[in-house]
Amino acid sequence: MGEAGLSAARRPSYESGAYALWLNETINALGLSTCSIVAMSLGGWMALSFATTYPDKVDKLVLLCPGGLAHEKTSFLWKAVFFSLLGKWGQLQTLKLVGGNISSSSISGLGEDLAFASLTFKYFKPRTAKMPLFSDQSLHQLTMPILMLFGDSDQLIPAGKSINRLKQFAQQAKIELLPDTGHLIVNQADRMLKFLNLQGS
Repeated sequence: MGEAGLSAARRPSYESGAYALWLNETINALGLSTCSIVAMSLGGWMALSFATTYPDKVDKLVLLCPGGLAHEKTSFLWKAVFFSLLGKWGQLQTLKLVGGNISSSSISGLGEDLAFASLTFKYFKPRTAKMPLFSDQSLHQLTMPILMLFGDSDQLIPAGKSINRLKQFAQQAKIELLPDTGHLIVNQADRMLKFLNLQGS
C-alpha cells in the first residue's frame, strides 16, 4: 500500500494502523481465516503490525531482518544520502552496504541489478520515515511459531538488539544469525519451507 506499481499513491503513516487493517481486509477477501506470513525489512514491520493486532489469524511468522524491534541505524541513512550524489558508483556502495560482504565476483555480475535499481529509484520516492518500535504490550501478542533470520553485518537494523527484544517476548521463536550476511537476506527458501511445513513448530 502506497508503494510503486499498481498500489494506491497515498501512504498512510506507520502509526495509523492502516497497514494491519489493509492486510486483514486482503486476507478476508481471499476467504482465508488464518495464514502464514513471510516478510522482510519494512515488510517484516508490516507483518509484525498485523500479527500483534490479529494474532489469531497468523499460523506462522517468518521474519527476515524486520523493523520495529530496535531503532534503525541512523548512520546508514547519512551514508545512503551521500552515496546517492555519486552516480552509479554511489549506487554500488549503497548496494554493498545493504548486501553486506559482497565478493568481487558477485559485484562483477551486478550490472543488470544496478541498472534495475537505478531505474526504480529514478521514478520512485523511497520512504524516509523511521519505523516505530512495537510496544512491549504488542509484542506479548506474538504467541504463534516464529522464525526470524538476521544478518550479522546488517547496516540498517541492529541485529543483536532486535534478537534480544524478540527473545524477551516470544521465547518460542527460532532465531538464527547468519554469518557474513547484510540486510539483504537471500537463498533461504529451503530453511523457510522446512519451518513452514513443520507440524506443531
